[in-house]
Amino acid sequence: MIYLVSNQTNAFGGEFTQIPLLEAIEMLSHIQFIGADTETEGLDCFTKKLLTVQLGNAEFQVVFDIASYEGKIPQELKFFLNNFDGTFILQNAKFDLKFLYRQGVVLKHVYDTMLVETILTIGLQMAGRDLKTLCEKYCQVELDKSIRGEIITKGLNAAVIRYAAYDVVYLEDIMTKQMRQVNHLRLNNAVILDNEFVKVLAYIEYCGIKLDWKTWKEKSLRDLEVVAAKKEALDGWLYDHKLMKYFSGMQDLFTGRMDCILNWNSPLQVVELFESLGINCTTVDKGVSKKTAEEKAIGKYKDQYPILKLYFEYKAAVKLTSTYGLTWESMINPVTHRIHTTFQQIMNTGRLSSGNMRENKPNLQNLPSDHLTRGCFISEKGYKYIAADYCAQESIILADFSQDESLLAFYRKGFEDMHSYVTFLLFPEVRRCALDDLTNEELIWIKKNFKEKRNIAKTAEFAINYGGNGSTIAKNTGQSKQQGEFVYKSYFDAFYNLKTYYDVGMQQVERDHYILFNNVTGRKLFFGAEEPFIKYKEDVADPFFWQRPDARSIHGEYTKSRSEVQRKSQNYRIQGSAADCSKLAGVMFFNQLIQRGLLFTVKIVNMVHDEFNVEAPDEIAEEMSDLLIKCMSKAGDQFCKTVPLTAEAEIGDHWIH
Repeated sequence: MIYLVSNQTNAFGGEFTQIPLLEAIEMLSHIQFIGADTETEGLDCFTKKLLTVQLGNAEFQVVFDIASYEGKIPQELKFFLNNFDGTFILQNAKFDLKFLYRQGVVLKHVYDTMLVETILTIGLQMAGRDLKTLCEKYCQVELDKSIRGEIITKGLNAAVIRYAAYDVVYLEDIMTKQMRQVNHLRLNNAVILDNEFVKVLAYIEYCGIKLDWKTWKEKSLRDLEVVAAKKEALDGWLYDHKLMKYFSGMQDLFTGRMDCILNWNSPLQVVELFESLGINCTTVDKGVSKKTAEEKAIGKYKDQYPILKLYFEYKAAVKLTSTYGLTWESMINPVTHRIHTTFQQIMNTGRLSSGNMRENKPNLQNLPSDHLTRGCFISEKGYKYIAADYCAQESIILADFSQDESLLAFYRKGFEDMHSYVTFLLFPEVRRCALDDLTNEELIWIKKNFKEKRNIAKTAEFAINYGGNGSTIAKNTGQSKQQGEFVYKSYFDAFYNLKTYYDVGMQQVERDHYILFNNVTGRKLFFGAEEPFIKYKEDVADPFFWQRPDARSIHGEYTKSRSEVQRKSQNYRIQGSAADCSKLAGVMFFNQLIQRGLLFTVKIVNMVHDEFNVEAPDEIAEEMSDLLIKCMSKAGDQFCKTVPLTAEAEIGDHWIH
């Protein structure tokens, strides 16, 4: 049954049973699980109004006509929402939470059906995780969502009230059936963590980040000048090498050269030029041959062809201006004068992702780390900017999970340069002492005198830990495949237990058809039966397999799929566990802010994987910095039992890291 609470008598023609505010709250206070949703004028909680809050279950639904209260949640309802000890069940909670934060409402306990469905199905091919799909999947009910698009233009009417009420009818039933699967798959801790963390992520999006537009604009204009200079250098190279077909007949008044008609932003034209110079632009990507001018494919030729260095510098400058340029002015919210991006909470890797340019939301996790760019992100007057990040988070998690003695020894002995340490273990010719006598001073000496070998070791380290092999190392270092395989073997000779950890992990994937990230949260990445490494596993194991006419193609699909899954098995366990650790730290810090009455005073303005950016009033900045580091270290203790996972912070008036 639908009940209506409104500040106007006989609202919507008296079609619904209208009850007093306090009576509605009394009805709701007697149930443990409350389905919750909102209807709004638009997507931005600062420029668009909250129209309704709807609460209830399958038996009854209460639609609160917030518009009739001048767009403000009544104090009695606000008190109930803030103090209810049961669980609010929402679909895509992050959206609703931001509108509630705008009203000063912070829900204690949240269950997000969309997030839980993501946890249950991540990695699988599926129709979707929206409410309509979940109702069909779990309740065999088809929701009519046609009204949703009319709310912004038509506002509240009887049809919208009915639509709003039905959005909370099935949430508890969906939750109950999801939790059966959660229990079966032992995903309880992952569900608890993400349902807690969604409140943190909504808060980060709500707080936004302050951009010094004047400084950013000056930087962007200088970046445009760099683009022009890089283009001038490319044009000059063509002119100096007498490639006159790329020039028009008219001379430039200032350079004395004719105008260059080659479009350096056209991959097709650039590939044609490079191939005419003898550069091989053909590469194979996922089994498909294609022509490309991308640096990752043809960068190995830049020492042989100097124009490539000029071109890559030009492309980097262009990317800087297009991605981090003058367009950012339109991203500044007119009410808060801050940038409010969006985050996706659960990727296949377990990490967050940031940004949605279709909604004019920038990626705040991939900003250049130079001082000029980061320095444009500032704290408000009277506030300090705190940037705290984990120290070697993924490396320590890898050492702890694998229990590899060589990796553990690096941290136990207090060594500071992992790349030089790997160089020492891989290349006997760099050693002036035994391993037991190795010191940080010796590692500094290796870094200074064996740069090329250290670069190979560094490349091998990243390639292998992210699922690469000997071919990957060879490709990334410009060595032969034989040399790459030698380095690959030498790496696992040095880190023997790491190889065992990876092998056991892959055996688990082949047995269970999912990657188990860690035993703390139990988070998993699932693989469906359509994956070739599952689909053709029994076929390939058949003794008579190679007598089949389709054996070669099937084996190719199986091998390629298994190789990709093995890469993910190595990579995602560490990335995903690091993300879980960071999420837990964020939850701890957020809860501390609530307990201390500092929420909305201390702002969490950004999260970049293992780093938190916080704004705090001048007088408590040091205290908040210490608290944040303490929360990060405490979260680290849940994941790393052998080597402590620590964090460091910088305090200033801008983003220092």
